[in-house]
Amino acid sequence: MQVVMGLGNPGPRYAATRHNVGFRCVEAAAAALGLRFSAERPEYRAAVGDGPAGPVTILEPLTYMNRSGLALAAWARDAGAVVAPVDAEDADPAPGITVPIVVCDDIQLPLGSIRIRASGSDGGQNGLASVLAVVGHQRVPRLRLGVGPIGATVDPEDWADYVLAPFADEERERVEDLTVRGRDALLAVLADGPEGAASRHNRRVRPASDLPEPP
Repeated sequence: MQVVMGLGNPGPRYAATRHNVGFRCVEAAAAALGLRFSAERPEYRAAVGDGPAGPVTILEPLTYMNRSGLALAAWARDAGAVVAPVDAEDADPAPGITVPIVVCDDIQLPLGSIRIRASGSDGGQNGLASVLAVVGHQRVPRLRLGVGPIGATVDPEDWADYVLAPFADEERERVEDLTVRGRDALLAVLADGPEGAASRHNRRVRPASDLPEPP
């Protein structure tokens, strides 16, 4: 069983915000697979069915972004799955450990960028940090979707306000494109693993000034 976690905040107040592109992506992937989010618990809702490589469960935490790990722990209890090493000193997941694939926004990547990694730190993404704290290791595949400004950065003290704001009207076309490409990247991760998918789907958007002049 493969497990995917799309990170975001529940409710209409947050649906259009930058922080919720993880939800957008996994919902698009679920629709492409013909899956519906029908299993709902206080901590999460789930879509369960067949993915490109076998059974898959797609989770959307209802615990709010910064406590996303609580949703994973609740699902593990309900499913009888093990998501953390028995030995807290174990740096890698052992056979029989369920390792989720996390899909989340990344303010440090320009809007429209995609970065797939098989492991690593949370990079300042609090939802991913919460998941890593629950599993007890960093070998968690993640699909990061860039929501940052193109050709600029956001001061860390302004990150919360930025990601909790809705996309601007002029960004909507780029967001729709990101959702489609993120969906395809996630399906590739499920089919081929993060390394195989990364070579085809990793992309960093550059400002127009950085692009070569046309001939």
